[in-house]
Amino acid sequence: MKVSVIIPSYNYADYLGACLDSVLQQTWQDWEAWVIDDGSTDHTRKVALNFQQKDPRVKYHFQENKGLSNARNTGLSLCKGELIQFLDADDLLSKDKLSLQVVHLAKNPDVGISYCQTWYFTNDLPNEVYKDLALKNSSNYPILDGKGFEILQVLIKGNFTTVSSPLIRKSILQGGIDFPETVSNSEDWYFWLLCAFQGSTFQFLPDPLAFTKIRVHGDSMSQQKLKMYYGELYLRQWLTVQITSSSLPSEKIQHLLILNQIQEEKLFKHAMLTGPLWDITHLKKMYKLSDFQRIIKYHKLARKHQQADH
Repeated sequence: MKVSVIIPSYNYADYLGACLDSVLQQTWQDWEAWVIDDGSTDHTRKVALNFQQKDPRVKYHFQENKGLSNARNTGLSLCKGELIQFLDADDLLSKDKLSLQVVHLAKNPDVGISYCQTWYFTNDLPNEVYKDLALKNSSNYPILDGKGFEILQVLIKGNFTTVSSPLIRKSILQGGIDFPETVSNSEDWYFWLLCAFQGSTFQFLPDPLAFTKIRVHGDSMSQQKLKMYYGELYLRQWLTVQITSSSLPSEKIQHLLILNQIQEEKLFKHAMLTGPLWDITHLKKMYKLSDFQRIIKYHKLARKHQQADH
């Protein structure tokens, strides 16, 4: 089975070579790799074309800057493989990852998404890996095996993996599943939720030789907490609509709606208690995601909370 590796890149030329090396080193040989250059102004084109000269399985596509989700969706429209591997241009794959996950999917035809271990590393110490983004070895990612309601119960509480951990059957995306282009973070979480709502089966591959490595930058988007809070609150509004319009039995819909509401309330409270109390931009963003009465309630609580800390 051919694997299509989709690599969006925006001004990541300094990392793209190592990323592509990890693809060329795969023990699974039936692959193509699409580098989607999302309007880079650095030497991304040169790096990609140099690799294409070495190995014609590497493909290069340039587009005007349209964002990460659009770049991934462009890759989906161009690729020819039966299996999809998303890979950000600064991250890496273990050499046996594709081989092991191809076999995993071949042995389990009902599984649509095979995913594996994620490790995190820094530029300074590339061989020292951690289980979590905070580099504290305290991973909160759950192990998900199953589909439908049982998967949604867990996914509603939080994202379950990184974008490069899974290997995905392209056939499960034929219902119009792609990455949302109107949001600026958590794009992969939306993607997995859409797959779950459509009934895809997720299964973890526990083989230690199958893993992805995520590069942690000092300015990593994933570490910009307030921006992530806004993004998740917006996702939870979208999720309410998705749950309500799903084909699940009414009692399960109610259960998921309550679960989502509980998570939203926790996050809203946390964002208010820890956010900048008198920052107008912050308060306007929170107001757009809620209502005036709740803003006043938590602003008052936040003043007391922050005063107590001092």
